[in-house]
Amino acid sequence: MSAPASARILFLALLGFNAVDEHSSRASCRRPALRDLPRELSAVARSIAERLRAAGFEAWLVGGAVRDLALGIVPREIDMATDAPPDAVQELFPRTLAVGKAFGTVIVQWNGMSVELTTFRAEEGYSDARRPDAVSYGSSVEEDAARRDFTCNAMYLDPLRGDFRDPERGLADLRAGLLRCVGDARRRFREDGLRLVRLARFAARFDLEPAPGTRAAALAELDSLRGVSAERLLAELEAILCGDGPARALRILRECGVLARVLPALGARGPAGEEAQEQDVERRLAALAELGRAPGAALGLALLFDPAPLAPGGEEELARAERDLAALRPARALRSRVRAIWAMEREITALVAGGRTRAERLRAMRAPAWREALLVLGAERRAAGLATAGLFELEAERLALAPGELAPEPLVTARDLEPLGLARGPAWGALLREAETRQLEGELATRAQALRWLRAAVRARDGGERGERADPDDPDDPGDPDDQDGGKASRKDQESG
Repeated sequence: MSAPASARILFLALLGFNAVDEHSSRASCRRPALRDLPRELSAVARSIAERLRAAGFEAWLVGGAVRDLALGIVPREIDMATDAPPDAVQELFPRTLAVGKAFGTVIVQWNGMSVELTTFRAEEGYSDARRPDAVSYGSSVEEDAARRDFTCNAMYLDPLRGDFRDPERGLADLRAGLLRCVGDARRRFREDGLRLVRLARFAARFDLEPAPGTRAAALAELDSLRGVSAERLLAELEAILCGDGPARALRILRECGVLARVLPALGARGPAGEEAQEQDVERRLAALAELGRAPGAALGLALLFDPAPLAPGGEEELARAERDLAALRPARALRSRVRAIWAMEREITALVAGGRTRAERLRAMRAPAWREALLVLGAERRAAGLATAGLFELEAERLALAPGELAPEPLVTARDLEPLGLARGPAWGALLREAETRQLEGELATRAQALRWLRAAVRARDGGERGERADPDDPDDPGDPDDQDGGKASRKDQESG
């Protein structure tokens, strides 16, 4: 293993992050078998199928669960297909949700599990590039398979007998390492523009290569993205960032012309000029690959839209990054988390440069965004061929601190301010923060010292003497005799101010 690779793994391991390379290895493919299905999923599938068979209908496992079984992946959920029409499904099962009934899908709730049960169907017309204009119910697996997106998702497994049906030869494609659309690729993309993004996600997650002609078909059908909402695009992007090989997925999107459509701001983040912008995108994708597998939405978005990677950015760059992020319509919590990572990146960069006080260092190190910001900075620097020793040393310093050093219990709190006659307001918070700063710097070591300093600071404010400095060792203010125990107040009391 090379020295840079060893340093990367050590750095990620120090932060408790997945140090495995982002490139996923293709599992050996095999015929899907019921014995590999988790017991609880198998029991639900069998119960639903038995009820349908008793009424004279077929029932099959289909889609992701069958594909995962073929790849040796343990499924986490199941979808099923049947020749029973939606009305019959609702009559047979007492607890159902008809959220997709118009398109043949009814959600069956069984033993605490929700299963999408879809009637065999054929589809015609996709004028909104998302939903079929007309649905006709079919009677066979072959009819149903012909309208699905990719051949690997058009495999069927009987949950009672274990029979396997593969009308579109999805298993052969998986064994060949190919991701192939069912039938005409352009038609499949035209039906639902989100399939352009799913193409990249599936290819990266399962280490598959888009079948010959698929990239060209995607490029020819970019207009189908017009019918895809920002919410659906964001959900798919989050799935990419939370799965294996996110950098490879985004590279496939770029090759197909999709990236510029779904993330136009990404290409505009770098310097002016097409070549410079392409280089900036490539650097960001290389940094994303450095994060390893499944970095998650917050880390991925923070890196992709970082306002000023490898350099302290100004307010203008930050404002633009926030606008670009907001255009994706992320949830408020996700947006706040990304912004916190950006803020902490700037703080860590300043810490590496030196000149910060001990209190500033400790406050940064205990912030929730500390670890994620370190990961983003480390990935960006490694992708640019720059050293990460300064980041490593900071994290090593943090790990060497005892909990009481990193976040000590406060020596004084809002309760200590109440009897001093200072009107409640912003001054309370400022005084308590200054007291904590002095505690972190080692200037205040006991509660008695902190109380003496606090009284002197309040007197200075009341007297309007801006130059007066509160002295924790002032012999004229010994403090209350009961406070001479060197004890500490609770953090809860301090935060109440």
